[in-house]
Amino acid sequence: MPDSLLQLPVATPAGLRTRWRDRRRLQRIDRMGAKLARLDAVDELLGRAGARLASGWVQDAWFTTIDEQGVRLHVGTLRAHDGERSERACLVAAVAIEALPGSITGAVGQRAIGTMWNVLHGGVPAGDWSTPPGVTAARAYDLVRWNDAGDRRHEDVLALVEASRSSITRSADAMRAELASA
Repeated sequence: MPDSLLQLPVATPAGLRTRWRDRRRLQRIDRMGAKLARLDAVDELLGRAGARLASGWVQDAWFTTIDEQGVRLHVGTLRAHDGERSERACLVAAVAIEALPGSITGAVGQRAIGTMWNVLHGGVPAGDWSTPPGVTAARAYDLVRWNDAGDRRHEDVLALVEASRSSITRSADAMRAELASA
């Protein structure tokens, strides 16, 4: 038998440990990349919702439209597709409309609602989690009540959206720094 056949490379325990360590490192990088993509998606959604709110905000209705005769209609039932051409929107409706086709039932919409709710109530700021639909609905209802409070101003609503975006940016920046050192 030739000597070259006897000298096949054999995986040593140290070689296996190195491959396992590298595999775990790559899996961690993948998870961080996915988390960063989720944070960026929530930030983009909140940016669009903020722009919609900056152009027009409403209380005690999901959104307003103007009919063919020039009459402003307050829409009390949220059908997010109907609000795409709305003149004004409340906080939650703005998120729902901008999250189409998923509305607040989609993962990004859920995270946006959760982020704003947590920022409003001083909780965990990052928007990288999904909650059960019932929790999202309760948080959305709480945000609607906050939006419709008698002393609420347009500036308060815009400030909440901006604070939520800042929270997401801080989390994303920390994630990018961690990813750079991984």
